[in-house]
Amino acid sequence: MFALNEEQEQRARRIHAESIVFDAHCDTILSVIDGERTLGEKSEKGHVDIPRLRNGGVNAQVFAVFVRPEWYFDAVHMTMKGISILKSQLEQNSSKARIAFSAADVEKSAKEGKIAALISIEGGEALQQDIHMLRIYRELGVSSIVLTWNHRNAIADGAQDARSGGGLSDFGVDVVKEMERLGMLVDIAHISPKGFWDVMDVATKPVIVSHALPRKFMDIPRNLDDEQIRAVAEKDGVIGATFYFSSYGGRQGSIEDILDVVDYFVNVAGIDHVGIGSDFDGYEGSVSGLESCEKMINLTRGLVYRGYSDEEVEKILGKNFLRVYGSASSICLEN
Repeated sequence: MFALNEEQEQRARRIHAESIVFDAHCDTILSVIDGERTLGEKSEKGHVDIPRLRNGGVNAQVFAVFVRPEWYFDAVHMTMKGISILKSQLEQNSSKARIAFSAADVEKSAKEGKIAALISIEGGEALQQDIHMLRIYRELGVSSIVLTWNHRNAIADGAQDARSGGGLSDFGVDVVKEMERLGMLVDIAHISPKGFWDVMDVATKPVIVSHALPRKFMDIPRNLDDEQIRAVAEKDGVIGATFYFSSYGGRQGSIEDILDVVDYFVNVAGIDHVGIGSDFDGYEGSVSGLESCEKMINLTRGLVYRGYSDEEVEKILGKNFLRVYGSASSICLEN
């Protein structure tokens, strides 16, 4: 790993402490649902819990309720259960963390020294083809939805089920429009290429790709080619540089790999369109130098070492995602 001089080390510590560090995707709640651990207790398992988030200086964490394939037959019930368990965990740790509905909530929580927990749903199966579920989920605190996982659903084809070339269905078009109306972010991680471009045609507000790599680094359908990267930037959206190098038969990654990914996204999309979407607890193993959220300051150190300015580091760490979460919220529904 890189060696910083004293001035760089002090600068990295200051930037990290003063920034809103925003991770746009983790799958940690699945381990809690399975009874493997809790959010409130520091664990040696996995990547994320509240003590490690606090130690790592992470101010905002998006917790995804992933709609597992075995949930598809009863997706609404199981998604609701996942949201309920997440909220219960946060209530038990209310002195340290709380639900955030908006960018303003994230900033308020940071000022109070609390972690802002944002809720995402990963998989449009959670709607069970009922557009009215969007308002219900929004009222429960869901701020973003990953339209597809790897499989085809009523919204669009997923990245690993795109043989038909199917993009957004009519229902999918309605979902994108209604999400924008409700102030929810459209997340197109995992979507098929045709679905990606259909969303670009339909969306009128910034979209996000919460967790992805460039195709240059891992050539699989769910990652982004340069044209897609530029398209997200043109929508004023943000792409979350992810850590899942070990997924899909890949190798274990290192912090240098993650910094290379950030550099690549910045070079193609521009500094205003890159953030962090770790996918912590969504992949096996660990990234050397970023073994858990507790080590997030190493990312700041790496960005300083690679010559990014204070403002650029702050944007990558969280300001960019904070901007799009703010721009999405045309209305803000309260608990």
